[in-house]
Amino acid sequence: MAARPSTYLCGEDLEVKVDFTPRKAQLHLREKNYTLQRVKSAHDGHYVNSKEGLDLLANKGDLQLREGKNQLQCKLQITP
Repeated sequence: MAARPSTYLCGEDLEVKVDFTPRKAQLHLREKNYTLQRVKSAHDGHYVNSKEGLDLLANKGDLQLREGKNQLQCKLQITP
């Protein structure tokens, strides 16, 4: 069963879509798709793609996305 991608709003107008699986996260960011691998860490939902410099921390409705040196705080968008 495939999960529906979750949509997060980062800052004022950056929309990010993430599709989580137990081992990976598919991230759609600025018209590009990235695959991040889940890593074991102190945080439960921690995914990284070191080649692209992406680091994602998911915690319930909050998402923290590090893109190189940029850190984005994102909130889950509830779609009816």
